[in-house]
Amino acid sequence: MKFSAVFLAGLLIFSSAVSAFPFNEKLSGQELESALNGNVLIRNISSYKNICLDIDNDEVNECLQELRELNPRYFVEVLQIRKVKPDDRIIEKLSSILLNVDSYTKIPYYSERYGTTTPLYSYCSVLSRLNSGGLYSFTADMTMPPFEMYTAEISIKTDYENFLLYKSRNLNDMNCISFVRVKENCLRSVIFAFRDGDSWIIYGVGAAKAPKLKIFTSRIETAFISRVKAFCSYATSFLDAD
Repeated sequence: MKFSAVFLAGLLIFSSAVSAFPFNEKLSGQELESALNGNVLIRNISSYKNICLDIDNDEVNECLQELRELNPRYFVEVLQIRKVKPDDRIIEKLSSILLNVDSYTKIPYYSERYGTTTPLYSYCSVLSRLNSGGLYSFTADMTMPPFEMYTAEISIKTDYENFLLYKSRNLNDMNCISFVRVKENCLRSVIFAFRDGDSWIIYGVGAAKAPKLKIFTSRIETAFISRVKAFCSYATSFLDAD
């Protein structure tokens, strides 16, 4: 078999594997393999055009369109594929974790810069709660160092069995240091969890529209990715518990 034929065959196999899941060609074969092995995959994609999720769901696509319109400077995807097991209660468990907003101060955050582990949120106080037919809404004052305290709006829609949609955004400007500020509505987190055939798809996005200053970009990007990873890893770490 000639090289071109081998390459074409490999491409067709990869395309078939990707098409079996709700992803597009932005997801590499190596990344898909890692996700299929149950790993939490982190993709620093920088731009909406590199997003890998491709799903026919109006609610999901509406959220993604909002992120596209935000045009964030920092954009991270988190992905995990889990095989369906009898009575695994994935959505129920994930809902329980995310709905317990008060416990977000227990999320550990590892700083690569300092080699230390501290709470991702040093402070969290829920200001309001609302439950309307499976749609939960919260507002909370939160502190996520090095940012000063800000007010977050969190919404969680779940049926406890097949689908979960988590969204959060900042309701006021977030000050960090004199030259870094994230304006109102410019820090977003979205998590989707749904069943796809014999698999559970857990997909998250962290997005921030903030200045990219050349001498600080790498440091800020690393810290942002680590915070997104910390939040999603904490949530998924409870899914194998009985």
